[in-house]
Amino acid sequence: MTAPRHALRVIKKSARIALTRSPAWKVGQTVRRRVNTGLATGRDTYVDSVLMPASQGSAARVQYAAVLDGHTLNLHATLPAGTLPEGDTGTTAHLVLLSGATRLRTEAALSREENGEISVTATALLGERLGGVPVTPGRWHLSLELEPARHEGRAALRLRLLGDGAPSYTGPTRALATCAVTGRRHRLGITPAGQLRLTVAPARPRAEVLRVERSFSGVGVLFAIYGSGTAVADGERPVVEVAELDRKHALDRRHAEPLPGDPSAWRLTVPLAQLLDTSRRQTLTLRLPRGAKPLEIGRREHDLRSPRQVVTPPKFTVRAEDGTFVQVKPQYTRRGALQLVCTPRTPVAGSHQ
Repeated sequence: MTAPRHALRVIKKSARIALTRSPAWKVGQTVRRRVNTGLATGRDTYVDSVLMPASQGSAARVQYAAVLDGHTLNLHATLPAGTLPEGDTGTTAHLVLLSGATRLRTEAALSREENGEISVTATALLGERLGGVPVTPGRWHLSLELEPARHEGRAALRLRLLGDGAPSYTGPTRALATCAVTGRRHRLGITPAGQLRLTVAPARPRAEVLRVERSFSGVGVLFAIYGSGTAVADGERPVVEVAELDRKHALDRRHAEPLPGDPSAWRLTVPLAQLLDTSRRQTLTLRLPRGAKPLEIGRREHDLRSPRQVVTPPKFTVRAEDGTFVQVKPQYTRRGALQLVCTPRTPVAGSHQ
């Protein structure tokens, strides 16, 4: 990397750090948190004081609803008073997902709380590929269905689910909305009428790092390809380019090898010992050619608020063909792209670091 280009990158990075540490930035974060807290409180008040009384026993109050690990729907709700007769043990509950003419059901559990309220708990995998509820991209309205025992002669009861959507997170992690297996995105929200709604979006085109394997001669990257336009035909292998940052031409092009048991997963072996220029520092990226805009291999789906500080693989050393030892530091950019920062330990005199 030339000295002017390196200086420009240092200036840009320093400016970003100064901005995030500035009092104005911190005030903006505080204002956003207060606004989000106020909106959540307002939704709670609206549901409890307007929607629930208006429903007149035809809706259950959602206490908790979230999609965890990208594909597991968790729900906890309380039934309106008097929904079930005292001592009822034969009624079964189901969580119902409705989208147009498609109606899906999954089992739920009934239990009586210490205060006498009856609650419903449901846990459901989302996606036919996972062996779960076969939801498809689109909007799904959620409700409960209570079925009494046949001998009781009562009709099944349908209850809407009213709430304020997914909870907010303030710790080091956040909810992972994207399924790591299918790449589909699942988001919980509410309709203008307050009913709980699940929105399923198709997978974005992406190449997701599964694991980084180190060796004394190079690096192996295990990755999976998701999204429309990224399918690989049977018998073919995706081509991956090894490119230097800010340079248009690739240093190397090679085919990835399939991983057994998963048609979307691949292994790329990069022979760094053969590719490195030991006279200077290099930053390498991996990308799949896709028309005008290549698809960078990276790590974008996680539940961490500071992924660069947590999921970065450890450094390792490679011995280049000329005998030079090169330190390789894998890292992820803010956009999630994987970079390999390669720094010779004994650089040639006069080279730019």
